[in-house]
Amino acid sequence: MKTQNLMNLVKVTMLSLGLFLTSCSNENIDDLPNETGETTLLVDKYFRGDLIQVEDLGNGTFKWGDILFDEAQLSDEKIIFDPLAAPDQGIDAKLGLASRVRKWRNNTIVYVLDNSLSSRQRDVTFDSMDEWINNTNIRFKERTNESSYVTIRNSGRDCNCASASLGDQGSRGTINMGVRTGVGVMTHEIGHTLGYLHEQNRSDRDQFVDIFPENIQDGAISQFRIDSNSVNPGEFDVASIMIYSSFTFSKNGRPVMLEKDGSRIPFRSRLSAGDIAGTNQLYPSDTGGGDTCEGVDEWVSGRRYNVGDRVTYEGFLYERDFNGWNRLLECDTTVIEDICEGISAWNRNNSYSVGDQVTYQGFLYELQSNRRWSNLGQCGN
Repeated sequence: MKTQNLMNLVKVTMLSLGLFLTSCSNENIDDLPNETGETTLLVDKYFRGDLIQVEDLGNGTFKWGDILFDEAQLSDEKIIFDPLAAPDQGIDAKLGLASRVRKWRNNTIVYVLDNSLSSRQRDVTFDSMDEWINNTNIRFKERTNESSYVTIRNSGRDCNCASASLGDQGSRGTINMGVRTGVGVMTHEIGHTLGYLHEQNRSDRDQFVDIFPENIQDGAISQFRIDSNSVNPGEFDVASIMIYSSFTFSKNGRPVMLEKDGSRIPFRSRLSAGDIAGTNQLYPSDTGGGDTCEGVDEWVSGRRYNVGDRVTYEGFLYERDFNGWNRLLECDTTVIEDICEGISAWNRNNSYSVGDQVTYQGFLYELQSNRRWSNLGQCGN
């Protein structure tokens, strides 16, 4: 009997030790959508043609889960972008530059480390950057005088949580870190800064996972909507750093999302093979051509292009962005001047006339006679 009791004690001890080691080795995200307990006021906005509910943070910033939108990325009217449109198609002036999500130039995220960050938060930030650097074409550069950059701040929240701007938002880009934010969460937020949505928003997700709306927190249901314009590349990836765990935004301790076979989706802390391949597809390495038109094919009407593809069109070099074309330069140009020097940034509160020029997220735009903004090219640094 004593021997049996001893064996049972050993089993219990080993099980407890295993659970302890598992809990210490796996990072869990804290879901704190409303830290104060007060009701969050949500407003309806259109993002890339789909209606979502976002929190108005003021100063032209809106929050959707852990994604931060600039006011120019959302609209009160439904806007549909034609993926087959010619590179020189502009943007309606009355709607400003709504729904635009920008890639970072030269595969490089330019950043500023705010003085509010603790030494631990700085270490986590650099470890997360290394995860992207060591596995993808993404690079990071501390800001000197660049016009587009993301500021990394301490939110002061006592949680393993964070929020991040979606894509390159010029000088308004932000990543807000919680006091206990870990490498997995920060790696995820950098994914948003690169322009990626959540994996569970993909249009093909229902083939791979089941969603349980009855278990999702009030106000968080739009976090699990299908985005018909999702840009996350490749096949649906249940191992992606950009997917929520089975219990993210659960209101009752029950799963909000499971794989089709009933398996739970754990919190991810590292880039998956799909994350790596997809990022290198959207942010391809320099193949040697550089910023020239040499070897680049002319745009073909009716052909569907992927993010990162380059074409020539009417004497200019264009690159496909998440939802539009960016003019990079005029063909045969070898020296890139700062065409944006002395041009003010676009302001949605201003009234513009035909011929007016503005800068927006590192590009120069001019208002055409058809009341559409035309992309004139990248600003120089």
